[in-house]
Amino acid sequence: MQYRCPKCQSPKIMPVAQAGQTTPRPVVPKSLVMLIPAVFVLLLLVLISIAMWIFGDGAGTTLQSITVAVFVLCVIAGFLFYRDLPDFKISMQAFMQSQKKWKCRECAHEWEV
Repeated sequence: MQYRCPKCQSPKIMPVAQAGQTTPRPVVPKSLVMLIPAVFVLLLLVLISIAMWIFGDGAGTTLQSITVAVFVLCVIAGFLFYRDLPDFKISMQAFMQSQKKWKCRECAHEWEV
């Protein structure tokens, strides 16, 4: 299946909900659920550390140790997600192939497969 709009060839498409039918959902691994917030927290901690070094006299040891701990958590969650990635790809492909109605987000064109 081609995952592009047949009218404008945009890759920005989304499935349209079909009334009365249950659709399979992709299985989202717990490692991904843990990885995404951990990356955002790590980014926030790094930005706070940089701001403290620029506007203050440096980041404290508590902030540095928390940043290192969150970094280790990100590495572990990333490795676990890497192990879960093949199953996630298969479930995502099954979800995409089960969809029959699509809509383009750019030109609002709707079509059926």
